[in-house]
Amino acid sequence: MRLRKSWQFQFVKKNGKRYRDQAFWFQLASNSASNELPKLGIIASRRYGGAIMRNQAKRRFREIFRKNIHFFPKGSQVVVLPRPALFSFSFEETEKRILKAIQKTIF
Repeated sequence: MRLRKSWQFQFVKKNGKRYRDQAFWFQLASNSASNELPKLGIIASRRYGGAIMRNQAKRRFREIFRKNIHFFPKGSQVVVLPRPALFSFSFEETEKRILKAIQKTIF
């Protein structure tokens, strides 16, 4: 359920559709022929903040992904980059923004 290898992240970067939000950057690469579960990759580098902020952002995105996995298309690969404004939004608002990003990148 996670992207782990750098070539997987590169594939999404090269072939995925992008969506930018105030709270995050979102990229989705979908393979409609595949019947695999969706996979999530999170890039939270030191530029984003300290270890506490990075880990909180990753936990937030993983929980949103876990709760809403049925909204992601089968065989899709998602990469999310948190932005500093992420914590100015509530969890519910971030969740709504992620679902909006899915709709924008699928269609």
